[in-house]
Amino acid sequence: MLNTISVKKRALMCLTAGAVMLTGCEKTAEGQVAAIVNGEEVTLQEINAALSEANVPEGADKEVLQQQALQQIVDRRLLAQAAKESGIDQDPSYLIRQRQLSEALLVRMYADKAGTTIKVPDQAAIDRYTESNPFTFANRTVYAVDQIIFPAPANLGDLKQLEVANTLADVERILTEMGIQFARKSAQMDSVQVPPAMMAQIVSLSPGEPFVIPTGATVTANVIKAQQKVPFNAEQAGPIAVKAIRNEEMAKIMKQRLTEAKAKAEITYQSGFSPAEEKDEAAEAPDVIKKAVEVPAG
Repeated sequence: MLNTISVKKRALMCLTAGAVMLTGCEKTAEGQVAAIVNGEEVTLQEINAALSEANVPEGADKEVLQQQALQQIVDRRLLAQAAKESGIDQDPSYLIRQRQLSEALLVRMYADKAGTTIKVPDQAAIDRYTESNPFTFANRTVYAVDQIIFPAPANLGDLKQLEVANTLADVERILTEMGIQFARKSAQMDSVQVPPAMMAQIVSLSPGEPFVIPTGATVTANVIKAQQKVPFNAEQAGPIAVKAIRNEEMAKIMKQRLTEAKAKAEITYQSGFSPAEEKDEAAEAPDVIKKAVEVPAG
C-alpha cells in the first residue's frame, strides 16, 4: 500500500514537472518574438511601432535603436507587471483612466482610417487655403500682450459687462465689482492659435483696447504691447496647408459619423445631466473630434 502510494506520488510529481517544462517551452524568443518577460511576449512589431513614434536621427544604427527600444519596452513591462501585482489594475481610478485612453485611441485611429479616403489637395486648393487663412500664413504675427486672467463665470453672458472697458484698468475695476479674483501677467499670443474670426476682430481694435478670450475654465483679458510679423515661406507653407486641409476634412467626416451615431443611439440621462440643445450643423466640431484630428484654431 505504501509502495503504491509512493509510486503514485512520484508519477504525479513527474507529470507536474513535465507540465511545468511544457509550459516553459510554449514561448520562445525567436522569429517575431524579441523577448519574453515573465511569460509575456515583446514582438518586433512593438519595437518597430516604438521606433516609428521616435525622432530617429538620420543614419543611426538600426540594431542599436532596436535594442534600446526593446529594453525600454521590457522595463515598462516589468513595472506594469509589478503594478498589477500590487492591485492597481483593480483600482476604480485606473479602470476609468484606462477606458478614457482606450476610447481616445479608438477615436484617433477611426479618424486616421477616415483620412485614408481623402484626396491629396492640389496646388490650387493649397493656394486657396493659404489665401483664406492669412493669420496662419502671410500675416502670421506674434504679439506681446499684457493679460488679466480670471476664472470663467458660471454664466458666460456675465462677460458682456466687460464690453464697456477701454483699458485693462477698467477690466480690473469691473471684475472687482463683480467679486471675481484675477491675476495679471505678460504673455505672448501667436495669431496661428487664435480663431480667424476672432483674430480679425482683434486687429481691428484701437491701440490699447482690451479684448477677451475665453479658454475653457479661465478667461483672459488682453492688451497688445508689441508685435512681430513671422516671415512667410511659401515652400514651408505648402505642407502645413496640406495637413490643415486634410485635418479639416477628417473633422467633417468624423462630425457626420458622430451625428449618425447619435441618431441611432439610445441614451438616457439622469435628471439634471441632460445636455443643452444641439448646436446648428455649421457649429465647430466637438472637442473629442478636435483632439483626434488636430483641427486648427477656428
